[in-house]
Amino acid sequence: MVKDEEALERQYAEEALNRNAKAGIHADACTTPLKLFKHYVRKKPLITQVTCKKCGKIFKTNRDTQLCFSCERKKKRN
Repeated sequence: MVKDEEALERQYAEEALNRNAKAGIHADACTTPLKLFKHYVRKKPLITQVTCKKCGKIFKTNRDTQLCFSCERKKKRN
């Protein structure tokens, strides 16, 4: 009976050692900004859907503009 208890204690000690060895990123002052960025900051999408102010055409673009490409071209010509 004593040998079984010792074997169990050794097994539990090995499992605890394995759990400590597999630990992830520790919460240090240097990893806190990384965790905040990962969970609380959402990236802005690059392509947005915009309605032209002049003609009402719906188009997608990655620029910050309110006119479609054809209305913008007409505006540059005039």
